[in-house]
Amino acid sequence: MTNWGSVLLAAILLPSALTGQSRLNAVVETKRFHEPGTGELVDVNIAILGSTALWTVDERGFEQAQAEVLTVVEQSGKIVDYRKTLVRSPERADTLQTDFIHQERFILQPGEYALKLELHDANLADTARTYVHMPLVVSAREKEVTLSDIMFTTPSSDGNGIAPFPGTYYPAGTDKLRFYAEVYGTIDHFGKDGPFIAVTQIEGYESGTVAANFRHVQRLKADTVVTLGMEFGIGKLPSGNYLLAVEIRDRHDSLVQRRAQFFQRNNPITYDPTILVDGELGPNFTDAYTDPDTLAEYLSSMRPIADELERKMIDDRWKDKKPELMRQLMYTFWYNRAPDDPQLAWERYLQAVNYANKRFGCRNMRGYQSDQGYVYLRYGAPNTVVDRANETTAVPYMIWHYYRAGLYSDRRFVFYQPERSTTCWTLLTSDMPGEINNSRWLDQLAPGIADGGTKRNEIEDNYKNPR
Repeated sequence: MTNWGSVLLAAILLPSALTGQSRLNAVVETKRFHEPGTGELVDVNIAILGSTALWTVDERGFEQAQAEVLTVVEQSGKIVDYRKTLVRSPERADTLQTDFIHQERFILQPGEYALKLELHDANLADTARTYVHMPLVVSAREKEVTLSDIMFTTPSSDGNGIAPFPGTYYPAGTDKLRFYAEVYGTIDHFGKDGPFIAVTQIEGYESGTVAANFRHVQRLKADTVVTLGMEFGIGKLPSGNYLLAVEIRDRHDSLVQRRAQFFQRNNPITYDPTILVDGELGPNFTDAYTDPDTLAEYLSSMRPIADELERKMIDDRWKDKKPELMRQLMYTFWYNRAPDDPQLAWERYLQAVNYANKRFGCRNMRGYQSDQGYVYLRYGAPNTVVDRANETTAVPYMIWHYYRAGLYSDRRFVFYQPERSTTCWTLLTSDMPGEINNSRWLDQLAPGIADGGTKRNEIEDNYKNPR
């Protein structure tokens, strides 16, 4: 096994069972709170992606999806607590397949645990399951002022309260960011009903500075539990990586406690690089690049992290090789990802490209053009690697496992060498939405080996339990 540190500063869906390909996917997160006199409360928030579920007409004539959810908490290999629930989506009179949210709550003692989930689409007759394994650490509360985790929220489906908003991604068209948090220990620190200040602000992840006027101040009084919750209008917040920070301060504005939650915003500027005139974007870091071949190479290296439209633009600019158009595309590409400092974002990415070229290049292919280089640049370094490059009783293979890959958790990428004479590794299958998914990948790694064979079982175990 290998643990790799990532060159990238990476800004968690669930994998399918090996016995069949499940369509069901979800975003999973854990949030930790405290119940005085009871213990540590862990919320497991699950957003089941409606587009991956089978919707059927229920007995009332409405469209509805259903999922069987098994949530297990283990410690040292033993089950501490579990829940098994049939989760139904809200009924719909239309055909929109909206996401639906489920939450489980556990009271746990401080310690290290493993969280395991198993999901099954209850509207499907097959036995396929979707799994996730996550580490879970529950810390002991100190008597000093402490903050719970920050939980992003959304209005509940009935409109009468709030529901968790699992994940950290706010796409274009989303104009509100809401959150909930709790403060503990304020009576011991400030005295009963003692005054204190809570400051909530959105900060640039790279710069650490407060974004525009995204800062809110509340004057509060000490209590056993003090709840915090508000919303920011983020309709004009540019694309980029941010922190939602909550600070507890005393009456003299001295910092007492702070907690921050990372999130990503996608709110790109729109432009047509073919109608911009020279210099229209103003002086910027791309002005230093004048050689057309160098610019074309840089644009090509950005394809692994580009969306579909951006890839088409990159390909078009690579063909015409007009320096000004290439610079304009390069600048807006990085401005949309890091408006505070697009140059720094590019330079950090270039470091990752250089690493990928050294590590994953093969034949006449640069590292960023290889399957492994593509995955590395798009999703960062894997947390664990099952390396079977010297396999003799099966086709050589590698399994990259991510605790977190972009928006999704517990993702796997399986690479193999169909030609033992080459150093190139080909992506065989992945449970990452949008990537290649091959239901017969096991047959290709262990051809001619019957189901239940020792080697096949070993590969399956390496896939399900990377370590």
